[in-house]
Amino acid sequence: MSLTGSRLRFAVLPAAALAMLSACASRAETSTVAGPEWDFVAFEVKSWGAPVTSWRMLPDGSGSWTEAVRTEGEPPTTPPALAWHDIEAAPANYAALESILRRLPHPAPNYEDCDNFMNDAPYGTLRLTRGATTTEIAWNDGCMDEDYRAFVAVLKEADEHVASLGKAAPVSRTDDPPSG
Repeated sequence: MSLTGSRLRFAVLPAAALAMLSACASRAETSTVAGPEWDFVAFEVKSWGAPVTSWRMLPDGSGSWTEAVRTEGEPPTTPPALAWHDIEAAPANYAALESILRRLPHPAPNYEDCDNFMNDAPYGTLRLTRGATTTEIAWNDGCMDEDYRAFVAVLKEADEHVASLGKAAPVSRTDDPPSG
């Protein structure tokens, strides 16, 4: 093989690689813009280790909202029964949720860095799943720092959005509390 042939091959390889990278980048941009941010969104609220509410939603707007059902006088540490409400598919449900969650700061603030913290407040987790990757964001309503309150306000808005859909749906099933 001549030196000229080798030079030509090495000149063509970088150009081909750049073309492939460019095609991949434009495909990635298109898929990010065209589809939903996440394949699955889940949220839970707990108090004293026991569930209070939780919900899950898919990009088609379907999902479920679950609420703890307690008998009067039952201590907050007792596991409650859980009433499930199915949310019917409506893409606008998910679009509204995604619009709210896009306002979350990245990275999320850490409640363990709080200067002004109140014990015994509700806490929980937001889970955002895309493909095989789930981003889990722990939160605690006991952090009273101003920037953290702004973060919690976005979470509460998302929670209120899905809770309103869940409360509007009838109970589809009730799970008894675990015995123990």
